[in-house]
Amino acid sequence: MKADYARQYQQLWQRHWWWQARHRLVKRVAEEVLSEQDREGGEAQLLDIGCGGGLAFDEWSQLGDIRGIEPESHLATCLPQWESRVEAVEFGADYESDHRYDLIFMLDVLEHIEDDLGAAERIRSLLRDRTGAVILTVPALPSLWSVHDEVNLHYRRYTAATLRGTIEKAGLQVERLEYFFGWSLGLVMLRKWLTRKKPQQEYAVRVPPTPINAAFRWMSLAEQTICHSLKMSPFRGSSLLAVARPAGS
Repeated sequence: MKADYARQYQQLWQRHWWWQARHRLVKRVAEEVLSEQDREGGEAQLLDIGCGGGLAFDEWSQLGDIRGIEPESHLATCLPQWESRVEAVEFGADYESDHRYDLIFMLDVLEHIEDDLGAAERIRSLLRDRTGAVILTVPALPSLWSVHDEVNLHYRRYTAATLRGTIEKAGLQVERLEYFFGWSLGLVMLRKWLTRKKPQQEYAVRVPPTPINAAFRWMSLAEQTICHSLKMSPFRGSSLLAVARPAGS
């Protein structure tokens, strides 16, 4: 993530339709995962990798004891009430911790890590063997690669097959794998076409005007509601969500 874009992140997370809709989906999935766990008493232990200083911690703390990792130092301290719960460090294959977690969030982070397999293996080592689970989201479909990915310092976009392959090679078993933001494929293709000649320094992500932002949020939440009620997911989408557990657990 480039520094100027990272400085906008808190506002984008709080107001932009994309972040709002993704948060709602992940929260519902997290509640489902935790409700299915058979823990032997005690509060669920949660870790949010790439937490932006704890932007979601008000809600994650209602689910369990939450900790976070945030590599951007100015983001790691953006919320003083959660600063003591956030470790300002890069996450990857060489990350070390003795703590073990019931649920790990890694939301649009894996694509920023060159050694994504090593990072996935490290996640496996941080999960409790019997109860642990990870919720991952990543940008989908290499055909959608654009200046947006370059500005955000992505290494890749995933297909369902490539994400599954990385997860399984890391010793994790995929329980759920689905595309979301299916309705936005045309929008993302349009963005790619409109920005195809734009220099990186001229590209910026902004919160759309209120009516447009509200409409896009409504379409995203409507897609989630329909897919949840029908127990299905879009055939393709601009993002992917996966839930995985240690293999053999």
